[in-house]
Amino acid sequence: MGSDNKEIPVRITDITAPSVPNTVALIGMILVGVSAALCALMFALTNRLPDGMAEFRESGNNSPAHLRLLILGCSTAVLVVVALVLSVVGMLLPGRPRVLAIVGTVLSLLMLLGVFGVLVVGVVMNPTSPVPTTVEQLPADPIAEAEQ
Repeated sequence: MGSDNKEIPVRITDITAPSVPNTVALIGMILVGVSAALCALMFALTNRLPDGMAEFRESGNNSPAHLRLLILGCSTAVLVVVALVLSVVGMLLPGRPRVLAIVGTVLSLLMLLGVFGVLVVGVVMNPTSPVPTTVEQLPADPIAEAEQ
């Protein structure tokens, strides 16, 4: 009796290169998340400000609350721009998965459009104040001039 143990040759037909993670896009997504958290914190701090214009003027323009809002707004904007750049670079890297980069790009663009949308709405809602073209045209006391 002969041995029926025949070796079966193994064929590997599906050879794929190991997938390299898209670290740049991952960092972009993390920055989008951090900037979204800072934006939520900024809105929470904005709700603590006085509602009426008279109360807002009485609180003073140099209060720590205004400074915190300014710092949060600037850091949020910078983080969103950096996240957008990283996400776009993550889309352009060859041989990397692009799903995370596309999601990061879309979220970054939506946040930027939201920030600039609020800015445009603020400018449109205050059309009575002309834009000064020289330093001499700047008012000495802008709050007193706005009350008139």
